[in-house]
Amino acid sequence: MQEPIPFQIDLDYVSLSGLRWGKGHHQPVLAMHGWLDNCQSFSQIAPLLAEACDLDIWAVDLVGHGHSSHRPKGSYYHIWDNVIDMALLMDAQGWEQVDLLGHSMGAGVATLMAGAIPDRIRRVALIEGLGPLATPADESPQQLSQALGRYRLQGGQSQSDPSQARQSQHHKTKSYKAPPCYATVDEAAKARMKGIGEISYQAALPLTERGTWQDSDGLRWRSDARLRIPSPVRLTEAQVYSFCAAITAPTCLVIGEQGFLVNGDNTPLRKEKVADIQQHILPGNHHLHLELESAPAVAGTLIQFWQNA
Repeated sequence: MQEPIPFQIDLDYVSLSGLRWGKGHHQPVLAMHGWLDNCQSFSQIAPLLAEACDLDIWAVDLVGHGHSSHRPKGSYYHIWDNVIDMALLMDAQGWEQVDLLGHSMGAGVATLMAGAIPDRIRRVALIEGLGPLATPADESPQQLSQALGRYRLQGGQSQSDPSQARQSQHHKTKSYKAPPCYATVDEAAKARMKGIGEISYQAALPLTERGTWQDSDGLRWRSDARLRIPSPVRLTEAQVYSFCAAITAPTCLVIGEQGFLVNGDNTPLRKEKVADIQQHILPGNHHLHLELESAPAVAGTLIQFWQNA
């Protein structure tokens, strides 16, 4: 299996890192991972897709994740900020058009991108995600209140960016819980197994190896602790429908039989808004593209999508 090529691209305000599979002269694909994951999320399927479909896959650590930088102090993490990041990355690379591959939150970003700039998106592959989380309009005040409470508790600080010098204390309140610290990668991987979308040790290990860094006390997560603050504002379901309806690219939606979307009430409604979409329900959990047992079937489905689209 092809070894990935690390990359780093500096934009005006952030540095984006990731792993690349492909020979560099074929169709570029932006691959975007889920919340609190990193670009290793695609380590099982990206090399297979790149080889079978002549793709140049750029799996990005979204801002605040993996080896990419964190947003400045005082910033929040809105999902639409990732759309801007990726569009500016396309401009920096001189890509007029790209294909998109997204998992979970990354699939939400891909949905918004494909709806916002449809003329620049050729194909869209979504794994366990179609659009972002939505909040009813009448619940918006409570959503903002929750975010404010968490932000004040945390002090608005980026808690775990190894690229910046930090003091051991960050003006924490007595009730603030410090980020966890682990003695070994094995210990951290076992903790990740119990995180969002429980996964096997084999799937957790590559995410953990890229997603941790060593300080004087032990291993800590690289992801910005502010990612755990609830979004101050979310789109409504009607707004998500509008983005889905604006997608013109051929779209493939892969859902795990034990995943989050299989019984989702809004999945069929969102799907019917997309003009050209195919859906595949495959064995596996929320990370079916990363699990050793289920990843080959996901890769096979996506290979067929790219070869036939």
